[in-house]
Amino acid sequence: MSVDARVTRSRAAVVRAATDLLVDGGPTAVTVDAIVARSGVAKSTIYRHWDSRDDILLDVITNCAPTLTEPDPDLGFVTALQLVLGEIAAALTDPEWNRVFPALLTLRNHEDGVAHIEQQLEARQERVVDAVLKRGIEEGAVRADVDLDQAGALLVGPLLFANLVGKPALDRHMVDRVIESFLALNGTDRR
Repeated sequence: MSVDARVTRSRAAVVRAATDLLVDGGPTAVTVDAIVARSGVAKSTIYRHWDSRDDILLDVITNCAPTLTEPDPDLGFVTALQLVLGEIAAALTDPEWNRVFPALLTLRNHEDGVAHIEQQLEARQERVVDAVLKRGIEEGAVRADVDLDQAGALLVGPLLFANLVGKPALDRHMVDRVIESFLALNGTDRR
């Protein structure tokens, strides 16, 4: 069953308005009345699709957060890791994500439900990184005793920092340098 195009447009307008309000004014600026004013969608329509303002905020997070896809299982470890870190770098340099991310950090500190959803999204992303790291362990490219949480932080941390300070460029070269540095610490002779 397909969704009515009007419903899709209304939902998109509400999420866009809530996102803009969040970015422009922080969590307290996101009220149903403000969303109605900015989106032009009737309050009754909003409540037909969402039970509360918090549910709208959860949709904002879900729609804005980058999602990682697990690489093809036939790919080798290094290629798979390049793809995943490349996806992360692309997400970090996405103008829309850069606009929304600081507001989402603020929102996490103000809304318990949001922190829970963000934890679920992070867990999903961690599963992808962990799966690739386990592939590296199975291939013998990564030490078997590597701590997956630390390894994930060592891989993603430099990308986050580069994005925060604006240098170096988050490109393929940066991704390759992060992988080289990681393997220098956690690789085996069989890589």
